[in-house]
Amino acid sequence: MEQSQRSITAAAAASPSSRGHQFHPARAAIIDLFNLYLGRSSRQKPDDSARELPNKTQKRVLALNRDLPPPNEQFLLDFEQLHTQFPDQEQLRAVTESVLITLVVQCSNHAPRADFLLFALRSLCGIEYINWDSFLPSLLSSISTTELSVGQAGQAVPASLNPTSPLQSVHDIGSPAPLGMEASPSVAMSPVKSSDISGNGPQSSARVNLLIRDSAMSSLRQLCCKIILTGLEFNLKPVTHADIFNHMLSWLVNWDQRQHGVDESDGVKSWRPVKALTEWLHSCLDVIWLLVDENKCRVPFYELLRSGLQFIENIPDDEALFTLILEIHRRRDMMAMHMQMLDQHLHCPTFGTHRVLSPTIPTVSVEAVANLRYSPITYPSVLGEPLHGEDLANSIQRGSLDWERALRCIRHALRTTPSPDWWKRVLLVASCYRNPAHGPTPCGCIDFIDFVDKLVSRLIEGDQHIVRTNHVTWLFAQIIRVELVMSALNTDARKVETTRKVLSFHREDRSSDPNNPQSILLDYISSCQNLRIWSLNTTTRECLNSEQLQKGKQIDEWWRQASKGDRMLDYMNMDDKSTGMFWVVSYTMAQPASETIMNWLSSAGATELLTGTNMQSNERLMVMREVSPLPMSLLSGLSMNLCLKLMFQMEDSLFAGQVVPNIAMVETYCRLLLIAPHSLFRSHFSHLAQRYQSILSKPGVTLLVLEIVNYRLLPLYRYQGKSKALMYDVTKIVSTLKGKRGDHRVFRLAENLCMNLILSQRDFFSVKREGKGPTEFTETLNRVTIVTLAIIIKTRGIADADHMLYLQTMLEQILATSQHTWSKNTLSYFPPLLRDALIGRIDKRGLAIKAWQQAETTVINQCTQLLSPPADPTYVMTYINHSFFQHRQYLCAGAWILMQGLLENINSGNLARVLREFSPEEVTANIYTMVDVILHHIHVELQHGHSLQDLLLKTCANLAFFIWTHELLPLDILLLALTDRDDDPHALRIVISLLDRQELQSRVKLFCTNRMHPEHWICSGLFKRLELSKALGNHLSWKDRYPTFFDDIVARLLPVIPLIVYRLLENDAVDPADRVLLIIPLRFTFVRDILAYFYGHLPGKLIVRILKVLDISKIPFSESFPQHISSPNPVICPPPEYFATLLLGLVNNVIPPLNTNSKYGSVGDASNNSGRNPHTKTSAASQSGPTNASEGQKAFYQIQDPGTHTQLVLETAVIELLSLPVAASQVVPSLVQIVVNIQPTLIQSSNGAPNCVGQGSVLPTSPSGGSTDSLGGSRSTPSVSGINPSNFVLRSGYTCQQLSCLLIQACGLLLAQLPPDFHVQLYAEASRIIKESWWLTDGKRSLGELDSAVGYALLDPTWAAQDNTSTAIGNIIALLHSFFSNLPQEWLEGTHVIIEHLRPITSVAMLRIAFRIMGPLLPRLANSHTLFNKTLSLLLNTMVDVFGRNSQTSTSVEASEIADLVDFLHHVVHYEGQGGPVQPNSKPKTEVLVLCGRAAERLRPDMQHLLSHLKPDMNSSIYAATHPEFVQNPP
Repeated sequence: MEQSQRSITAAAAASPSSRGHQFHPARAAIIDLFNLYLGRSSRQKPDDSARELPNKTQKRVLALNRDLPPPNEQFLLDFEQLHTQFPDQEQLRAVTESVLITLVVQCSNHAPRADFLLFALRSLCGIEYINWDSFLPSLLSSISTTELSVGQAGQAVPASLNPTSPLQSVHDIGSPAPLGMEASPSVAMSPVKSSDISGNGPQSSARVNLLIRDSAMSSLRQLCCKIILTGLEFNLKPVTHADIFNHMLSWLVNWDQRQHGVDESDGVKSWRPVKALTEWLHSCLDVIWLLVDENKCRVPFYELLRSGLQFIENIPDDEALFTLILEIHRRRDMMAMHMQMLDQHLHCPTFGTHRVLSPTIPTVSVEAVANLRYSPITYPSVLGEPLHGEDLANSIQRGSLDWERALRCIRHALRTTPSPDWWKRVLLVASCYRNPAHGPTPCGCIDFIDFVDKLVSRLIEGDQHIVRTNHVTWLFAQIIRVELVMSALNTDARKVETTRKVLSFHREDRSSDPNNPQSILLDYISSCQNLRIWSLNTTTRECLNSEQLQKGKQIDEWWRQASKGDRMLDYMNMDDKSTGMFWVVSYTMAQPASETIMNWLSSAGATELLTGTNMQSNERLMVMREVSPLPMSLLSGLSMNLCLKLMFQMEDSLFAGQVVPNIAMVETYCRLLLIAPHSLFRSHFSHLAQRYQSILSKPGVTLLVLEIVNYRLLPLYRYQGKSKALMYDVTKIVSTLKGKRGDHRVFRLAENLCMNLILSQRDFFSVKREGKGPTEFTETLNRVTIVTLAIIIKTRGIADADHMLYLQTMLEQILATSQHTWSKNTLSYFPPLLRDALIGRIDKRGLAIKAWQQAETTVINQCTQLLSPPADPTYVMTYINHSFFQHRQYLCAGAWILMQGLLENINSGNLARVLREFSPEEVTANIYTMVDVILHHIHVELQHGHSLQDLLLKTCANLAFFIWTHELLPLDILLLALTDRDDDPHALRIVISLLDRQELQSRVKLFCTNRMHPEHWICSGLFKRLELSKALGNHLSWKDRYPTFFDDIVARLLPVIPLIVYRLLENDAVDPADRVLLIIPLRFTFVRDILAYFYGHLPGKLIVRILKVLDISKIPFSESFPQHISSPNPVICPPPEYFATLLLGLVNNVIPPLNTNSKYGSVGDASNNSGRNPHTKTSAASQSGPTNASEGQKAFYQIQDPGTHTQLVLETAVIELLSLPVAASQVVPSLVQIVVNIQPTLIQSSNGAPNCVGQGSVLPTSPSGGSTDSLGGSRSTPSVSGINPSNFVLRSGYTCQQLSCLLIQACGLLLAQLPPDFHVQLYAEASRIIKESWWLTDGKRSLGELDSAVGYALLDPTWAAQDNTSTAIGNIIALLHSFFSNLPQEWLEGTHVIIEHLRPITSVAMLRIAFRIMGPLLPRLANSHTLFNKTLSLLLNTMVDVFGRNSQTSTSVEASEIADLVDFLHHVVHYEGQGGPVQPNSKPKTEVLVLCGRAAERLRPDMQHLLSHLKPDMNSSIYAATHPEFVQNPP
């Protein structure tokens, strides 16, 4: 015991507070004074007072001889007398505090002395002689040091040094770290007799010392809490409150930390220090309750919510502590509710608008950030923290609503065929293949054997529908050659058992059409599997089915007959049976099958390509003769193993062969890639560079790769999310060649591919991979990029805040190398964000014309020498080598001036030679300059009285000389140059005239007939290869001999025509735009984007013409849609049935299906776990496309644009709404009325339908509000007229409740894809419905009923789901949240309109509605500081409406009623400060504190203190007091 007490005393003496003042002259006098009143002799050594005497008799003798201390009341007089003896009062105060702290530590376990110290402190406070803001932190620091020292004396491990200590879960709330390390608080114990502890010897003595030391620490904490409670009666600084709170929290979390190093006997374990523990624990709780008391709000209650106190593992059996923890849980749940969308239980990965959900990592490039996605199995937890993998499985209660939602996300990810990278990650971390050095295997990742076991267990449980056919065996046959699977079946110890299980999935497949290729494959697939397993090893052969092995001989026999002798399979004329058998062969004999296909593709032999007029006669080039490419019907059933073999063999022939391949082989190669977009995809530039060294430097290979990608695989790259990476790869080629002389063909093809890539982007992109420095784009690509950005921003929005920040940098990168200015008409259609950045750009055309006029004489002189008919040919090289660049850029302009309508005045041969020797970028500069000179010349000639018609005819004739007669310039660049000068009244007329010319029309007709069917994969005949010069013209072909495959002058117009249409519509040239649409086929996405871009500005007839660009028969339009767009009375809005059918199509084909074991009940047939009942094939199915997503799925190659079936259905619905002749102000209310009232409509009309069992005929449409009035008949239940609800329920396969929820989600998703015109109408309609809700406007309702109603409608959406009740407000807010969750970040700024419509807010109920609408947006805006501040300011203003000094609220409301809103504000402020989920060191941003502080000043006094810590005032806010910026630079 002496050793224990000496440890405490020594620790106190060594504390920081003691060391600083131990040599002050007043210290001895102060100590003597206190010792006198404490009954301690001043002659005693500091540790003598704690020394125990041998027995009680000696104690009594000493007590009789000891002087009694003076009465306590005299202490203050004695101290004041001492006080006058020292002049430096501040030093005296500090010494006094230091002595008090030492005495507190020394005397805490002596009750009378502890009481006196409390009395002395109160007395000194009475004369204002204690500075609590210095005393309490010093006291707490000394106690921490003492506990640490005592713990070390007992060979204990402090909690602060123990990595597994719960102390780590308790974080500082912004205060600086304590002066000393905190020790692990021991279990508090009262003093005990040694006889109470069993055992003898040193070990027993150590146990006694341990218990006494713990008892002393408990007493010390108890006394400290009493002192703090006294101090809290005074106004302390926020930083002091934070320090106290931090220590109290640490003590509570570590309440049961025992000292280690001494083994406790059973006797010690059975002894429980209930009293001592309870005393300091309750005192600690008293301190915490005082700190978070909302009347004073010394520390915001929110700090308890993020403290982790409620998660301590060993909660003591104490009602007071349990009460606090329960309150923390309750308020944390309320706060979390405001973080979540109301439709959270329906959420799934979105496919409408891509966005980054996680906060941006500043170290990665902009492009990398743009491609970030959450893993398919990532689940956001209740306060926004992402849960990954094993966290998902461990943190969500199985069977709960959240569990089913998580499984729904996973199922959706699996059904939408995740990328190979995702599957690879899952497989490589499987336990049996994972390197132990790489750490433990994450939960949720399985190996093949485990997968088979789980599949068998599902069958045993009765889940038989998955093996109704032989598709499972087919799946195993597809992957049986994978190395990991072969290892499991060949070398694993469980190989026999696993083999038996794999074979057990065989099912006899008896199809109604036995000759169907798929039926034949499924019939023979088990034989293929048995044969493969037979070849692996002898051990597992006993498991094989002899009947299936015998059946395998039929495969061999068919193959011998089919390939007998010199016979070759005629792949173009195979019947269904032969196709099916060849599919079977691909699983058993892949190598021979691959050889026969390659033989077919080269069966026509090779021929020498004839040399052109510009070629040397000794150059020879061999080309394969054409055959028909393999049809998709054959390729689609081949095994993946055969497809992989074919890919590699074809690449050897295409890119490394000595003979130029035929188009059939290239086309077959592309078809294979399109059939298996995930399994076979490769990024060609990197793939070929790795496989063949320096292959891309080989003549013709780069051209072939560019043609394949540009004209066949562009949608595949976009589907894989690799189009941006491809754009950067091609940009390198463009950048390398744009200044190089002569390489026009490769450059123009690469530039055209870049144009297609840029125009195909659907979300924001970076112009450089590394995101820094000027763009490497050409002038043409810079202009196309700006237009593409305008289309993306206006029609799809900017998804992420980082993209909005990067936009200005991106524009600077582009405009640094571009001098172009856009016309007023073009800018008027640009989105404001882009228009504002470009509108101030100076038009330098006037300067360019002046420069031309200054150089005109010299240029004409040079052109006369170069281009006159008898010009000297040798002058060509002289001109190229010695002319200045500023003159060379005017070559084409000078040639055009020299023509004067007389084309024979120009030496076209010399001009062609010069242009070929120019660099590609010089040719581009010539075209842009020539266009400006032509347009200027026309204006000059008009002023001279010439006819405009004659001038335009002459101009077109001269340009035809450049383009068609001598093919001197690229047509696509010339058309773009003219189109970009649309502010000139003649430019677009010239464009139309050039497009109408017979030369182009005949080329288009020839091209479309021979080479460009929109669905090239269905072409079965021979492809015709045009001569190079006929396909590309003289300028691009020149000395090149490598033939084209798909390239053509007309094909180069594919990216140009849409841009021309945009410029024509911007200039109201509707009829010309109508004609241009007919030139070449355009894509689905073009139709969607142009309707969105010009929404509200297109005449109905043109819309119909635009829609006819599509193959209507292959687009899932609603059945009645054609009637509505061609209605003779376009003012009438389509009926509700139309909009409901549209939404039902999204539910059935776009929204992922709900789980069968849903909280809402079972779905349809109990044996069908697909989430749909069998009643899906109805006569009305055509109105919304296929009613079952699985039935409606198409292969990727059939829907390359937009890429997936779900996207096709979603975008088709968007096109329909954009095409309707009625305005958004009619469309949006129609949709909203359906989803707001859909549940009562469905349930009331079901009348006991099978899907709605248990649902009454009387449905409350408003919350009860604590009464039963809403169930009465005084108010009618609203419903949607014009809809057949029972038909809808039948067609969906869901219950009424499920369908109503999914329709809300589908409507939100659909509206989020539409332009902002629709959003404005949605906000107006939503606010109208909320304001007109009868239970909010009914003045007879009490405040209690109103609050109960709001809680019912908004707090927990599952209540309404369970009760089969819904409210208009609940449904409209669920719709808004579904809408918000799919909206790009840029468009979220418009959401503020809803609240502006609702203001002024006059009740707490409406305030809660406002917070419920906008609250969940704040976490998402954490990385968008400006928008976050605007949204936060809006919510604070609504709070001021209700609780402001000048509030119009009719009834006074207590501020405590909105404690959850206050907690939520604290949380989102910290969330934004962190840029994501709140961490222990998260701090609010300075600007946010200033914003909240300004709002708080306008609140009522009783409300202000609740937000006092969200201020920049260091004297009232713990956050400001501990914020680095405020500490260093006080405001």
